[in-house]
Amino acid sequence: MADDSRALVPAEHRDALLGQAIETYLAGLTPNTQRAYASRLNAFLDWQAEQPPAPLITHLKRYVAYLKDEKGLAPRSVQAHINTIKGMLRTAAALEPALANGLPQLELVKPPQVRGELHGLRLTAQQARRLLNAPGTETLKGLRDSAILGLLLTLGLRRSEICNLTWGHITELEGHKVIANLKGKHGRIRTLKLPVWLWRLLMRWGELSGLDTSDPERRVFVPITKDGRVLTYRKGITPHAIYKLVNLYTKKLGLPPVKPHDLRRTAALLARRGGATIEQVQIMLGHASPQTTSNYIGESLDLDDNAVDYNPLRL
Repeated sequence: MADDSRALVPAEHRDALLGQAIETYLAGLTPNTQRAYASRLNAFLDWQAEQPPAPLITHLKRYVAYLKDEKGLAPRSVQAHINTIKGMLRTAAALEPALANGLPQLELVKPPQVRGELHGLRLTAQQARRLLNAPGTETLKGLRDSAILGLLLTLGLRRSEICNLTWGHITELEGHKVIANLKGKHGRIRTLKLPVWLWRLLMRWGELSGLDTSDPERRVFVPITKDGRVLTYRKGITPHAIYKLVNLYTKKLGLPPVKPHDLRRTAALLARRGGATIEQVQIMLGHASPQTTSNYIGESLDLDDNAVDYNPLRL
């Protein structure tokens, strides 16, 4: 993946420390994430350039109000903008220790809270089970697609993580089958326990597909032609192929129009309802904050134990 973060930032925003902080902050992110983050940073810097001189914290507080009141952005969108700016400023402080004293002031800038908002869709356990069983395991395509859906629905992997998964990641640790040292968003590395049934499915796919599973650099998932031929070269499948795969089976089953990232949310929700702690789900998903994990699950909106249930009024 090419890291072309410099091209995403206009020249007027690439002065000395600021430019270095932005490029360092964007480095290593996926191209889509780079573009999204760069767009937020550039929007703030353009807005700031038109404001009267003031301390940075003052500008940030005013920018929250600007995004909310003038731009009309939803609370979650305002959060995304402010968190991106804060991340860049923390990077600048890491590059220039003299700036670190100002980091505590960032906590004074609070974007609007998101409470009770559901973002994306989630399948029920029954719907998820139907989707998982949809491809079948009688054909090579069925084996591959079942394994991909299994990784989405049980481990909550991102599409990019599935595309970059190699046979070197799949190993054993302390008597358990695992995906070891998987690099995710923001360069975070995590090790995930594989359910035995999913490990067996992956091994069967590897054996019958003709892939060289002894090569640690070989991608686990590769394209399959319409006539069933497995293209056993090193290049793996694309994120768009996984998007189409999920869309194919959900339409076939008449399920809600979920996207691959919704299956990641589903994995988080099912694990939590099954008894996993927020911290366990956070580690599985590779989130930096348990609040992000809680948002994925939608825990702030509990329709089984809701305030309205305690109201005694009846018609």
